[in-house]
Amino acid sequence: MSLGGVINYQRQMRENVLRKLVPVRLVAFDFDGIMTDGMVYVDDTGHEMVRCSRRDSLGVGMLQKQAGIVVGVISKEANPVVAKRCEKIKVQCWQGVENGEGKLKILKRIAAENNVSPEEILYMGDDVNDIEPMQFAGVKVTVADGHKKLKAIADYVTEARGGSHAVREVCELILEAKCIEPKV
Repeated sequence: MSLGGVINYQRQMRENVLRKLVPVRLVAFDFDGIMTDGMVYVDDTGHEMVRCSRRDSLGVGMLQKQAGIVVGVISKEANPVVAKRCEKIKVQCWQGVENGEGKLKILKRIAAENNVSPEEILYMGDDVNDIEPMQFAGVKVTVADGHKKLKAIADYVTEARGGSHAVREVCELILEAKCIEPKV
């Protein structure tokens, strides 16, 4: 595809997703590969650390405060790093999910608890265990470095890679679709 074709495709994808974002009331993120770059630092004692974007955190806060959107993280691996990060940015956290079916079941429960239809849900994932919850959600998003199977079903592929402000990019798109000026 030519450069002009790529730019036109990206513009069309953005316009289409903006329309779909208007009714969104629930946003669910995978953690590793979305809020992080998918890498983990491990020291000689086995202690794990990850790198997260403060810009992403600010974007999540804007969604909650300015748009009243329910935000949560659904993560396959039970990890204290995930729990601590979610606690710090004040989002709900469901972790220790065994497989993609588990993520879907949790997403459906969260939707029912908040009286939200699938069309009002945005799910953002990066790997094959995110396919089922993405298929359920009305708005499907993956990151620039997401798995090709997710890119094939995504309504929007971020310009940013996971852990590099991709969450913030999506938060700002949601606010734009709802005609809300981002502010802290």
